[in-house]
Amino acid sequence: MVNLFCGKMRILSYNILDGGANRADLLRQVIASEQPDVIGLVEADDPGVVEALANDLQMDFIHAPGNKKASALLSRLPIQSTINHALLRPRMTKSFLEAVVLDAAGAPWTFGVAHLHAHAAEKDEVVREIEMVEVLETFRPYREANRPHLLMGDFNATAPYQKIEPTLCKPSTQKEFYQNGDYLPRRAIARLLDAGYADSLRTLHPFAAETCGSFSTERPGQRVDYIFTFGIEPTRLKEARVVYTEPARQASDHYPVFLET
Repeated sequence: MVNLFCGKMRILSYNILDGGANRADLLRQVIASEQPDVIGLVEADDPGVVEALANDLQMDFIHAPGNKKASALLSRLPIQSTINHALLRPRMTKSFLEAVVLDAAGAPWTFGVAHLHAHAAEKDEVVREIEMVEVLETFRPYREANRPHLLMGDFNATAPYQKIEPTLCKPSTQKEFYQNGDYLPRRAIARLLDAGYADSLRTLHPFAAETCGSFSTERPGQRVDYIFTFGIEPTRLKEARVVYTEPARQASDHYPVFLET
């Protein structure tokens, strides 16, 4: 398997909730504690917050408004190129950003930062499946070239292997769980896995991938935030986890997820 990546990389994916304007100090604290090299943000709706975080963390950044909400990528490393796919693919209901950064050896790392449609009813999963087709089509040339890349963000979707205890989820999710016939649909993430992407948390910690939640911070009964890899040898992955800290509990309604390669 081709692997172009050199050196190590610390990556954080984080839904910062409605732009994060009144929680910027907490968000900065959460992010800085993980010492990431690259950060994918969704609900990065306030460009001033994104710029302030990037300046405080001494990072380059790109802000990409979507059809609803916005994505952003912050990087300690140079950002070589970016594409705001949400503006090119109107079936993406929220936001979808592609960015290429160059590591210390000059090797390109390609990232997708995605935010898919929310809610847990069957009709919502149908929308996410349509969006996942768009995501997969966007990155099809990379897969065909066996070019390593990563997809991260808030997919608002349940993985096929995740164990759900509905009483641990938000009341709205519980309602949809029971309306669905005591299950949460799982086809959107299955499409990504079938295309060859690996859930980094599952690669390193299968039990945690089945049982850990990232949403909400008050009732973390679901993991909807992921960092997926393609074309990266599993032995390159050093650590993956959901960031359960008290500042993270207060800073957003999602816990961030972390990967170190």
